[in-house]
Formats: sequence, structure tokens, C-alpha cells
Amino acid sequence: MDSPSSLTSQQEWTENNVKSLIELGDKEQYNGNYQGATVNYLQALEFLYQILDNDAQTIRDKNSLTSLRATIISKLGDNLIYVGQYKIAVEFYSQQLRIVTNFVNKLDIAFAYHKFGFCHYFMGLYESSMESQKKALDILATEEEKLEFKQIRCKINLCLGLNQYALQSYEEAANLYQEALDIARRYGLQYEEAEIIANLSSSVRKQLSLESSTLNLSSLEKLISDLYYTIRISDNNPYIKSLASRELAKTYQAIDIDISFAKKYFEDALNIANEYKFPFLSEIQSELNQIIQQEQEILEPDYILEEQPWYSSVFPKIPEIEPDKLESSSFKADFVIVTATPIELKAVVRLLEQDVDEDFFPCRVYTSSGKYYLGKFGHYKTVVTQCRMGTRDERAAGFVTQKALEIWKPKAVIMVGIAFGKSSIEQEIGDVLVATEIIDYDVNRIGLDGITDRGSRPPSNRSLLGLFEQAYEWEFYRPDGSPCNLISGPVLSGDKLVDNPEFKTNLFKRFPHAKGGEMEGIGFCSAANSLKTPWILIKSICDWADGKKSDKHQPLAAAAAASLLLYVLSQRTILNCFG
Repeated sequence: MDSPSSLTSQQEWTENNVKSLIELGDKEQYNGNYQGATVNYLQALEFLYQILDNDAQTIRDKNSLTSLRATIISKLGDNLIYVGQYKIAVEFYSQQLRIVTNFVNKLDIAFAYHKFGFCHYFMGLYESSMESQKKALDILATEEEKLEFKQIRCKINLCLGLNQYALQSYEEAANLYQEALDIARRYGLQYEEAEIIANLSSSVRKQLSLESSTLNLSSLEKLISDLYYTIRISDNNPYIKSLASRELAKTYQAIDIDISFAKKYFEDALNIANEYKFPFLSEIQSELNQIIQQEQEILEPDYILEEQPWYSSVFPKIPEIEPDKLESSSFKADFVIVTATPIELKAVVRLLEQDVDEDFFPCRVYTSSGKYYLGKFGHYKTVVTQCRMGTRDERAAGFVTQKALEIWKPKAVIMVGIAFGKSSIEQEIGDVLVATEIIDYDVNRIGLDGITDRGSRPPSNRSLLGLFEQAYEWEFYRPDGSPCNLISGPVLSGDKLVDNPEFKTNLFKRFPHAKGGEMEGIGFCSAANSLKTPWILIKSICDWADGKKSDKHQPLAAAAAASLLLYVLSQRTILNCFG
């Protein structure tokens, strides 16, 4: 049987283990590794239960160890707060409160009320949250001289400020934040200082906006400086750093300054929040999307459409001929061009030229399969037709392409038109996408383990791709005089008219290498492949599918894509590429 002295030694050794595990958990929590922190806290709790089962302890020892148990349970609740599991966290804080209620140690009781109330704030129970904070303050009233109590007082004021702000009492919130900040700075509580500044900023901005219709750099200069300081001192704490970066972004957004500052710090906040799965992740994503939309509005080319050399409000007047006259001619199509909208069709048809060998070209002809425009496009005899948008319509891309290829039997088929772009940062309106492959994003498997993409990815014809990728001398200028760029890469295709920033963001997360998207490509290339006809898709960016879709830049994009096509088909020897 162990002697009392050996039991005491064993207890001290185990209690030291418990405290060491708590310290390890605290470090993991501070660095954002909440799973690692939880493992350490649970292991500490297991050691602690072993000690508490020992009957040889004194009442004083039991009280000390029970206090330690309450602390661990509180820290487990904190981990749940960081990942947004508030309803589960409140159960841990309730347990903490029950454990410490009969303690003489006022610090533990006040701390438990504070944590319980803080969780209620995150749950939107503001009155209940403030009631718990006030109970904690009443307990602290006679203990203000101890540093530990100053630290809790600081946190309580922060929580009260958050509640007042949520209840739109902005001035009261700012006063509470300032009291908390004064305590933190007076006693060197750096972590608390960083957290308070991050939350104080929203109240400062709100107060200033109520006092003045416009915010400027000078009015927010001190706040910006404080937020930079907060980011610096919270470098190893991802939660505070993400919070402070977000607030700095909001501050820059509120003033008349280069919007790129706001965007940068929203992106910083989002990257951190995404890595650690913070509960405000979706809010930051939404705020960043708004900034991107603002940026697009600023950067979006502004021009009078009717003044552009590539635009005409009138559809070209192309004479009609009888099919039998066509049959008696020597016309044999080199290329078929497929478009999907009237704007795309007009941009191509206006570039058709007369064929010197056939005096009735350009012309239009009607067959049982549809309407076709014939003429010389660049150096080659070409047939142009139009399908309907999407893939499900009776005259969608697949059907129209198949019929055109069966009738005209060209050397190759090209789809030309407009698309949505991936990123207004890396791309611009009018840039032309040359598809290396088309990705069918609509076909997927939805299982218990999530969504698995199973759509086809047919590649463009290598010879055609080489011709377009090497169009180094091609030039087409936007109305502001800047040149449009040629961008080759995968292009998404699906039956959805995408105009939702969240859907678009998720789409490019699934297919990060894609450059843009459209609606007809997968049907077009399926028909071409079934008839073993070389194909490629060329589409220019007209919008960003961000919830603000309009047809403003469709003529520009259609003209840019048609211009690139004309450049390539003006090369006299490209048919050699097809044998």
C-alpha cells in the first residue's frame, strides 16, 4: 500500500502533467489548431479525474483541482466558440458554472459567468448575455486590486460593448470598448488589447458616420494605425488577425481611398478564416464579393457603343438565294462557324466578304435544318449559323452543329461568341478565351462523401489550338485604347445561365484551372466529335457572372472573338494543318 508521502508526490507529479497539457493546449489554441488544443485539454481532464478519485486529498487540494477542472471545461468551450459551435459551447460553460458556484474563489465564479454570457452573445441572446456579465461585475466589485480581476474586467467590458453594438447603442458600445482598452493598456494585457481594438473599430466608424455624411482618411487615421498595430501584435493568433484584417478592410472601404487596400485585407482575412474555418468565413466572402463588384464597376470600360468602329445597330443585309442555285455552284465549305446569340451572329456575318469565284456570295439560304449564311471569311469559304442558348433546346448547339456538319462537310468547325470570365483581377472585358478543353460541370455524382465531378473534358483539336494560340500579331482594342488579350485554357460549359457570385466561386473551386464559362460548348463539341470533325471554341469575356449580368459589353466581346477568328482564317495555308 502506498504511503501518504508517496501519494502526495504522485499527485504533484500528475498535477504538473495536467498543467503542462493545459499550457500545450493554450499554445495550440492561440495558433488556431483547435483540434490539437482539444486533444491536450481532454488528456489533461483525464489525468485530473484520476487525481480527483484519490481519497487521500485534502479539501483544499480538491478545491484547487476542481477549479482546474472548471478551467479545462471552459477552454473546451472556447474551442467550440472559435469554430462556431455555440449551442454545444454553452453546455460546457453551463457545466463550468455549476462546478464553481459553491467555490470561495470569486475569480472562478466571475470567469464562469463571463464565459456563459459571452456564448449567449454569439447566440444572439443579448439581454441574457449582459445579465451574465453584470453578475460577473458584481462579484468583481470588491476585488479590483488584483491583476487577474483586471483581466476579466477587461473581457467583460468587451462583451458588454459587443452586446450594445448589436443592440445599436453605438456610443455606449464605444465607451465600454474604450474602458476595456484603457485597462488592457494600463496593465500590459496585449492579447486583450488586440481583441478590443478589432471590435472597437466598428463602433468608431459607426459613430463617425452618424456625425458626418462622409468619412475620410484623417478622421480614421488613428483607427487605421491601431488596426495595423493589432495585426502586428496578433501575428501568431489567427482568430484576432483575421478579425483585425477584416476590420481594417471595412475601414478602408468606408473612406474615399484606393479600393485595392480594402480588397487586400478582405483577402487576408478570408485566407485565414478559410484555413481555420472560422464562423464568420461566409460573411467575409460576401464582403469581398462586394468589393470585387465595386472594383469591376470602377474598371469597367465606359464608352458610347454607337461610336465604335466594330459596331453597327443594323444587321447586315445579306441576299437570299434558292438552294438549287447553290447546288449548281462550286461552293464547298472549308469552315462552319456556329454562334449562339443574334449579337454573336451579327459580329461574324458583318465580316463575311464576297467570293470572287461566286458572284452571289455572301448570301443566305434556308434548308430543312435551318438558316445559313455563306461567304468568304478571311481567306476561306465559310458557312455561318446560329443555335439557341444552352444544351436542352430542340435547336441547341448539339443539334445545329450536327446538321450543319452533315450538310456542309467542312474541314473544321468553330464556335465563336461570348462567355463569362473567371477573375476581373487577372482578366478584362473583351479578353478572348481559346478553349484547350471544354469541361462539362453539370454532370456529377452526389454521394455521402460529397460531390464528385464526372463530366467529360473533351480537348480541342491540337492543330486548331496551335493556330489560335500562336496568333501573336492579332490586335483588337477596347474603346479605352487598351489591347484585348488572348487567354488559352479550359472553359466551363453547363446548362445554367450563371449570374450568382457564390455559385461562381464554388464552380471555380471545383475547377481552379478553368478560365471562364458558357452554355453551348459541350453540346457543340459532342456533335463535332461524333462526326469526327476538328473543332475549337473561341469566346470573349462579356461579364463576370457576379449577380450584375447585363448585355452592355456583349457587342464588344462578340466583336473581339470574331476579330481573332478573322485573323486566323486570313492565313492562306492553314488548311495544310488538316491534311
